[in-house]
Amino acid sequence: MSRQILAEAAVVNDRPRVPRYLQIAETLRGDLRGEGERIESEHQLCARFNVSRPTIRQALDVLVQEGLLYRHAGRGTFSTPSANGDRRLRVIGSLGDMIALGDETWFKIITRETVRVPPNIAQALRLPPGSLAFQIVGVRHGDTGPFQHVTTYVPPAIGRAIEHEDLSKTSILATIERHVGVPVKYMEQVVDAALAPRRIAELLQIRPRSPILCFERTYFAVGGEPVEYAITYQACRRYPYRVTFSRPERAERRS
Repeated sequence: MSRQILAEAAVVNDRPRVPRYLQIAETLRGDLRGEGERIESEHQLCARFNVSRPTIRQALDVLVQEGLLYRHAGRGTFSTPSANGDRRLRVIGSLGDMIALGDETWFKIITRETVRVPPNIAQALRLPPGSLAFQIVGVRHGDTGPFQHVTTYVPPAIGRAIEHEDLSKTSILATIERHVGVPVKYMEQVVDAALAPRRIAELLQIRPRSPILCFERTYFAVGGEPVEYAITYQACRRYPYRVTFSRPERAERRS
Protein backbone atom coordinates (compact mmCIF):
# COMPACT_ATOMS: atom_id res chain seq x y z
CA MET A 1 0.00 0.00 0.00
CA SER A 2 1.40 3.39 -0.97
CA ARG A 3 2.29 6.07 1.57
CA GLN A 4 -0.55 8.22 0.20
CA ILE A 5 -3.12 5.50 0.82
CA LEU A 6 -1.72 4.83 4.28
CA ALA A 7 -1.95 8.53 5.11
CA GLU A 8 -5.54 8.72 3.89
CA ALA A 9 -6.41 5.56 5.81
CA ALA A 10 -4.99 7.15 8.95
CA VAL A 11 -7.31 10.12 8.47
CA VAL A 12 -10.31 7.95 9.24
CA ASN A 13 -8.77 6.62 12.45
CA ASP A 14 -7.76 9.85 14.17
CA ARG A 15 -11.17 10.46 15.77
CA PRO A 16 -12.15 7.18 17.46
CA ARG A 17 -15.43 8.61 18.78
CA VAL A 18 -16.63 9.38 15.22
CA PRO A 19 -17.66 6.31 13.19
CA ARG A 20 -15.29 5.56 10.34
CA TYR A 21 -17.98 5.80 7.69
CA LEU A 22 -18.79 9.37 8.77
CA GLN A 23 -15.11 10.31 8.62
CA ILE A 24 -14.88 8.82 5.13
CA ALA A 25 -18.07 10.63 4.07
CA GLU A 26 -16.54 13.89 5.30
CA THR A 27 -13.36 13.29 3.30
CA LEU A 28 -15.27 12.39 0.14
CA ARG A 29 -17.55 15.40 0.61
CA GLY A 30 -14.50 17.63 0.51
CA ASP A 31 -13.27 15.92 -2.68
CA LEU A 32 -16.48 16.45 -4.65
CA ARG A 33 -16.46 19.12 -7.32
CA GLY A 34 -20.13 18.85 -8.35
CA GLU A 35 -19.34 18.17 -11.99
CA GLY A 36 -21.21 14.91 -12.56
CA GLU A 37 -17.98 12.93 -12.42
CA ARG A 38 -17.84 9.24 -11.73
CA ILE A 39 -16.20 8.63 -8.37
CA GLU A 40 -13.92 5.75 -7.45
CA SER A 41 -15.41 2.26 -7.25
CA GLU A 42 -16.21 0.69 -3.90
CA HIS A 43 -13.21 -1.62 -4.35
CA GLN A 44 -10.91 1.36 -4.93
CA LEU A 45 -12.34 3.22 -1.94
CA CYS A 46 -11.85 0.15 0.26
CA ALA A 47 -8.18 0.14 -0.71
CA ARG A 48 -7.87 3.90 -0.33
CA PHE A 49 -9.26 4.02 3.20
CA ASN A 50 -8.27 0.49 4.28
CA VAL A 51 -11.80 -0.42 5.38
CA SER A 52 -14.42 -3.00 4.45
CA ARG A 53 -17.00 -2.60 1.70
CA PRO A 54 -19.97 -2.23 4.14
CA THR A 55 -18.19 0.76 5.71
CA ILE A 56 -17.70 2.35 2.27
CA ARG A 57 -21.34 1.73 1.38
CA GLN A 58 -22.44 3.43 4.60
CA ALA A 59 -20.29 6.46 3.73
CA LEU A 60 -21.69 6.62 0.19
CA ASP A 61 -25.24 6.27 1.53
CA VAL A 62 -24.70 9.40 3.61
CA LEU A 63 -23.71 11.42 0.54
CA VAL A 64 -26.54 9.97 -1.55
CA GLN A 65 -28.97 11.02 1.18
CA GLU A 66 -27.53 14.52 1.09
CA GLY A 67 -28.04 14.70 -2.66
CA LEU A 68 -24.30 15.01 -3.33
CA LEU A 69 -24.02 11.64 -5.06
CA TYR A 70 -26.31 9.46 -7.12
CA ARG A 71 -26.01 5.87 -8.27
CA HIS A 72 -26.58 4.78 -11.86
CA ALA A 73 -27.26 1.05 -12.14
CA GLY A 74 -24.54 -0.68 -14.13
CA ARG A 75 -22.40 2.46 -14.47
CA GLY A 76 -21.32 3.50 -11.00
CA THR A 77 -21.67 6.38 -8.55
CA PHE A 78 -21.50 9.98 -9.70
CA SER A 79 -21.24 13.40 -8.12
CA THR A 80 -24.25 15.64 -8.56
CA PRO A 81 -23.65 18.08 -11.43
CA SER A 82 -23.21 21.69 -10.46
CA ALA A 83 -26.25 23.74 -11.32
CA ASN A 84 -26.64 26.61 -13.73
CA GLY A 85 -30.20 27.51 -12.87
CA ASP A 86 -30.61 24.49 -10.59
CA ARG A 87 -33.42 22.31 -11.87
CA ARG A 88 -33.83 20.89 -8.39
CA LEU A 89 -35.19 24.28 -7.39
CA ARG A 90 -37.92 24.39 -10.05
CA VAL A 91 -40.96 26.31 -8.86
CA ILE A 92 -44.26 24.53 -9.49
CA GLY A 93 -46.90 27.14 -10.16
CA SER A 94 -49.13 25.57 -12.80
CA LEU A 95 -49.98 22.36 -14.62
CA GLY A 96 -47.67 23.60 -17.35
CA ASP A 97 -44.78 23.55 -14.88
CA MET A 98 -45.59 19.96 -13.96
CA ILE A 99 -45.62 18.95 -17.62
CA ALA A 100 -42.29 20.75 -18.11
CA LEU A 101 -40.83 18.74 -15.21
CA GLY A 102 -41.62 15.60 -17.22
CA ASP A 103 -39.75 17.02 -20.21
CA GLU A 104 -36.65 17.87 -18.13
CA THR A 105 -36.32 14.51 -16.38
CA TRP A 106 -36.66 10.88 -17.41
CA PHE A 107 -39.08 8.19 -16.30
CA LYS A 108 -38.28 4.50 -15.89
CA ILE A 109 -41.37 2.29 -16.01
CA ILE A 110 -41.45 -0.63 -13.58
CA THR A 111 -44.88 -2.03 -14.45
CA ARG A 112 -47.93 -1.07 -16.47
CA GLU A 113 -50.99 -3.25 -16.34
CA THR A 114 -54.73 -3.34 -15.81
CA VAL A 115 -55.64 -3.83 -12.15
CA ARG A 116 -58.70 -3.79 -9.95
CA VAL A 117 -58.55 -0.59 -7.95
CA PRO A 118 -59.37 -0.05 -4.27
CA PRO A 119 -62.58 1.81 -3.41
CA ASN A 120 -60.94 5.20 -2.73
CA ILE A 121 -59.23 5.25 -6.13
CA ALA A 122 -62.37 4.09 -7.90
CA GLN A 123 -64.21 6.93 -6.20
CA ALA A 124 -61.53 9.46 -7.21
CA LEU A 125 -61.82 8.35 -10.85
CA ARG A 126 -65.62 8.16 -10.57
CA LEU A 127 -65.64 4.49 -11.44
CA PRO A 128 -68.06 1.90 -9.98
CA PRO A 129 -66.75 -0.07 -6.96
CA GLY A 130 -64.55 -2.99 -8.01
CA SER A 131 -63.73 -1.43 -11.37
CA LEU A 132 -60.59 -2.02 -13.41
CA ALA A 133 -58.15 0.79 -14.23
CA PHE A 134 -54.84 1.04 -16.04
CA GLN A 135 -51.93 1.33 -13.62
CA ILE A 136 -48.43 2.67 -14.36
CA VAL A 137 -45.67 2.39 -11.77
CA GLY A 138 -42.28 3.97 -12.29
CA VAL A 139 -39.44 6.09 -10.99
CA ARG A 140 -38.58 9.57 -12.23
CA HIS A 141 -34.91 10.51 -12.45
CA GLY A 142 -33.16 13.88 -12.56
CA ASP A 143 -29.53 14.93 -12.76
CA THR A 144 -29.13 13.95 -9.12
CA GLY A 145 -30.58 10.46 -9.54
CA PRO A 146 -34.03 9.01 -8.78
CA PHE A 147 -36.26 11.42 -6.87
CA GLN A 148 -39.90 10.36 -7.44
CA HIS A 149 -41.74 7.06 -7.16
CA VAL A 150 -45.02 7.35 -9.06
CA THR A 151 -48.07 5.10 -9.16
CA THR A 152 -50.68 6.37 -11.61
CA TYR A 153 -54.19 5.13 -12.38
CA VAL A 154 -56.20 6.16 -15.42
CA PRO A 155 -59.66 5.05 -16.65
CA PRO A 156 -59.57 1.98 -18.95
CA ALA A 157 -60.29 3.94 -22.14
CA ILE A 158 -57.36 6.28 -21.52
CA GLY A 159 -55.19 3.32 -20.52
CA ARG A 160 -55.81 1.62 -23.85
CA ALA A 161 -54.84 4.81 -25.68
CA ILE A 162 -51.48 5.23 -23.90
CA GLU A 163 -50.67 1.60 -23.11
CA HIS A 164 -47.75 1.36 -25.55
CA GLU A 165 -46.54 4.96 -25.48
CA ASP A 166 -42.94 5.83 -24.68
CA LEU A 167 -43.13 7.70 -21.36
CA SER A 168 -39.40 7.93 -20.70
CA LYS A 169 -39.00 11.61 -21.62
CA THR A 170 -42.43 13.04 -20.99
CA SER A 171 -45.15 13.13 -18.35
CA ILE A 172 -48.23 10.92 -18.27
CA LEU A 173 -50.24 14.12 -18.11
CA ALA A 174 -48.76 15.40 -21.39
CA THR A 175 -49.27 11.98 -22.98
CA ILE A 176 -52.96 11.99 -22.07
CA GLU A 177 -53.41 15.43 -23.60
CA ARG A 178 -51.46 14.56 -26.74
CA HIS A 179 -52.86 11.14 -27.56
CA VAL A 180 -56.33 11.23 -26.08
CA GLY A 181 -57.07 14.81 -27.07
CA VAL A 182 -58.37 15.65 -23.59
CA PRO A 183 -57.08 19.01 -22.26
CA VAL A 184 -56.40 18.84 -18.52
CA LYS A 185 -57.87 21.85 -16.77
CA TYR A 186 -57.10 21.54 -13.05
CA MET A 187 -55.77 19.31 -10.29
CA GLU A 188 -56.66 18.53 -6.69
CA GLN A 189 -53.71 17.69 -4.44
CA VAL A 190 -53.22 16.35 -0.93
CA VAL A 191 -49.69 16.49 0.53
CA ASP A 192 -48.55 14.53 3.55
CA ALA A 193 -45.27 13.67 5.27
CA ALA A 194 -44.36 10.00 5.32
CA LEU A 195 -41.57 7.54 6.07
CA ALA A 196 -40.30 5.86 2.92
CA PRO A 197 -41.46 2.22 2.67
CA ARG A 198 -38.57 -0.20 2.16
CA ARG A 199 -39.31 -1.06 -1.48
CA ILE A 200 -39.74 2.59 -2.46
CA ALA A 201 -36.63 3.58 -0.51
CA GLU A 202 -34.60 1.01 -2.45
CA LEU A 203 -35.80 2.39 -5.78
CA LEU A 204 -35.09 5.98 -4.70
CA GLN A 205 -31.71 4.95 -3.24
CA ILE A 206 -32.46 6.33 0.22
CA ARG A 207 -32.61 4.70 3.63
CA PRO A 208 -35.86 2.92 4.53
CA ARG A 209 -38.13 5.09 6.68
CA SER A 210 -36.38 8.27 5.58
CA PRO A 211 -38.61 11.38 5.72
CA ILE A 212 -40.34 11.82 2.40
CA LEU A 213 -43.27 13.71 0.90
CA CYS A 214 -46.35 11.87 -0.36
CA PHE A 215 -48.63 13.52 -2.93
CA GLU A 216 -52.09 12.31 -3.91
CA ARG A 217 -53.24 14.09 -7.05
CA THR A 218 -56.36 13.88 -9.15
CA TYR A 219 -56.35 15.55 -12.57
CA PHE A 220 -59.53 16.73 -14.27
CA ALA A 221 -60.35 17.50 -17.88
CA VAL A 222 -62.08 20.72 -18.98
CA GLY A 223 -65.45 19.03 -18.62
CA GLY A 224 -64.75 18.14 -14.98
CA GLU A 225 -64.20 14.40 -15.49
CA PRO A 226 -61.15 12.84 -13.75
CA VAL A 227 -58.50 11.55 -16.16
CA GLU A 228 -55.66 10.55 -13.81
CA TYR A 229 -55.09 9.70 -10.16
CA ALA A 230 -51.48 9.55 -8.95
CA ILE A 231 -49.67 8.69 -5.74
CA THR A 232 -46.16 10.16 -5.72
CA TYR A 233 -43.40 9.78 -3.16
CA GLN A 234 -40.74 12.47 -3.55
CA ALA A 235 -37.26 12.60 -2.02
CA CYS A 236 -37.10 16.33 -1.47
CA ARG A 237 -33.51 16.49 -0.29
CA ARG A 238 -32.58 15.44 -3.81
CA TYR A 239 -35.22 17.45 -5.68
CA PRO A 240 -36.92 20.00 -3.41
CA TYR A 241 -40.58 20.69 -4.10
CA ARG A 242 -41.33 24.40 -4.31
CA VAL A 243 -44.60 26.12 -5.14
CA THR A 244 -45.54 29.71 -5.79
CA PHE A 245 -48.82 31.40 -4.95
CA SER A 246 -50.17 34.59 -6.42
CA ARG A 247 -53.20 36.75 -5.79
CA PRO A 248 -55.57 37.15 -8.76
CA GLU A 249 -55.64 40.56 -10.33
CA ARG A 250 -58.58 42.61 -9.11
CA ALA A 251 -60.60 44.49 -11.61
CA GLU A 252 -60.08 48.23 -11.28
CA ARG A 253 -63.05 49.97 -9.77
CA ARG A 254 -64.53 52.45 -12.17
CA SER A 255 -65.71 55.82 -10.90
